[in-house]
Amino acid sequence: MADAAPAIGTCPGLSVIGYGIWSALGPDGPSTVAGLRTRMIASETGALWDATGDAGLPLFRVAAHQWWTGPDFLPELAVPVIEECLAQVGALPPALRRRTAEVPILVAAPPRHRPTSPPDPEARLLAGIERRLGRPLPPGSGVIAAGRVGLPHLVARASAQIDRYPLQILVGVESFIRQGLVDTYLAQGRLFCAANSSGFIPGEAAAALLVMRSGARNGPELAITGMGAGQEPGRDGGSREAAVTGAGLTTAMRAAVTASGRDFFDIPCLLGDLNGEHFKFKEAAIATMRIDRAPPEGASRRPRGYAEHWNVIEGLGEIGAALMPVQLGWAFEAGRQGRLPQGRALAFAGEDDGARVAMTLEMRGGPV
Repeated sequence: MADAAPAIGTCPGLSVIGYGIWSALGPDGPSTVAGLRTRMIASETGALWDATGDAGLPLFRVAAHQWWTGPDFLPELAVPVIEECLAQVGALPPALRRRTAEVPILVAAPPRHRPTSPPDPEARLLAGIERRLGRPLPPGSGVIAAGRVGLPHLVARASAQIDRYPLQILVGVESFIRQGLVDTYLAQGRLFCAANSSGFIPGEAAAALLVMRSGARNGPELAITGMGAGQEPGRDGGSREAAVTGAGLTTAMRAAVTASGRDFFDIPCLLGDLNGEHFKFKEAAIATMRIDRAPPEGASRRPRGYAEHWNVIEGLGEIGAALMPVQLGWAFEAGRQGRLPQGRALAFAGEDDGARVAMTLEMRGGPV
């Protein structure tokens, strides 16, 4: 059974202190981030068929020792990044370390409305992770089937139980590399293919974040300073009856920025979900224009006069529930290397059902 998604609070008081990623760019966090930083694109052609062009579709696939499609592959994706984070737990100072059985694992899974989603996918995912780990998951663990917008719900859950579980691992995992799934998106005109240049390229990835209470240790940490959520009436691209308005993303971004205690013009870096579909760009443009305001001096404080946009999907493809954990992993790694502009960023994402979320991030403790 899926856990009920907790309400997204404005400021959870948690920080990222470690991460793990397995993607088409690499088998671990640092290699993936290095590829993203250098703007590598890890796409290939094959495995999926484009009926509109009678050819193979481009895709972003992980380099697994054995690869197959379907929900049973998700635990295989998730467990290596969980183990990558658990290895970092062992490197913490003795006072902060916890046994493996004391570190809850919270998972963001594909939503039930995703095309070709099997019945009860959450229980299958958790059972698969336990089987792959060879042990039951610790108390406090769970799964939320919210897809691309799942991470803020995991953060809210982790924040609510942080007194009992000082260290927790938050995971996002999804694969779009399934023929039945891409056939549905092809029919909806949402996939990049021979007949459509305004669409996304399917990918797959897993990412995990090691989190603890902000300020609980000395060292670099990526503080989650604000979160927000909204609902887009136009859902996944709008229609005649419900045009794309950007209202949901505006609400989410404004709430996150307000909770952070900063102004939007003091956040120089955006990590978004621009996946090639035109409505994603439209929503992002509308939302940022609405909340951007000139400082009192009438000139932008941003070093370049505009916000940089770091696009995970450009290098990894559409990765669904893994998107926001990768965003935060990238921001954390860049921050501890001193490469995150002004040490601040805003991450955002949207799901097909119209849900929109945003998170403000701030690097603390200095680079290492």
